Amino acid sequence: MLYKNKFGQVKILEPIELYDGQSIGISMSGGADSTLLCYLLAKTIKEKKLNIKIQPYNGYDLWAPVDSAGLPNIIKHIQKTFPSVNLQWPISTVFDTKGQIDKHNDKNTYIRPLIETLKLKGIVTIVIQAVCLGPPVEVQKTFGGWGIFRQPGHNLWEEIEKAKNHAPFVDIDKRFIMQCYKDFGIEELLKLTNSCTVPVGNCGECWWCQERAWAISEVYK
Repeated sequence: MLYKNKFGQVKILEPIELYDGQSIGISMSGGADSTLLCYLLAKTIKEKKLNIKIQPYNGYDLWAPVDSAGLPNIIKHIQKTFPSVNLQWPISTVFDTKGQIDKHNDKNTYIRPLIETLKLKGIVTIVIQAVCLGPPVEVQKTFGGWGIFRQPGHNLWEEIEKAKNHAPFVDIDKRFIMQCYKDFGIEELLKLTNSCTVPVGNCGECWWCQERAWAISEVYK
């Protein structure tokens, strides 16, 4: 199903009818991106009257627990919004990065075995995730000291390349995501999310918090 606004457009597993009667795994961190992807997936299933189970999965990092703390309330909110959709509680893998995350040791190192097990056990048919482009390079340069993420030739670009076949948001940036929250009138759902990945949560200073603030300012300016 196609969703569009002034910042771009995305297709949610089109044709999604191919997955009728199956289970779709979705990576949910408790952030704004994965929360919106789950919302749009549930909305699509409801509107097309499909029998598809949504099975969230999550990597819970003991070093930064706030990153996932809001996930139960997020799931409750979406379940209440779409009561006819079979949205399950998350299946989580717990680990402790101790803050030692780099391009050779990212969270996917810990989460990948969970994904493989979910597929092997037939709990999910496919998995999708909400990775999206970073802001334009000139915007990221104003973030100061964090480098350029998710743009060609820079940090985490490999993450985008690997996600091409199972991430509906790979061709848009966070402005599209924040515009969707506004257009669908689900700002209350947005308030339940946390884009920060440092222990304190919502620090306002890390790259992820600055990306979120930038995207919101672009939507509401």
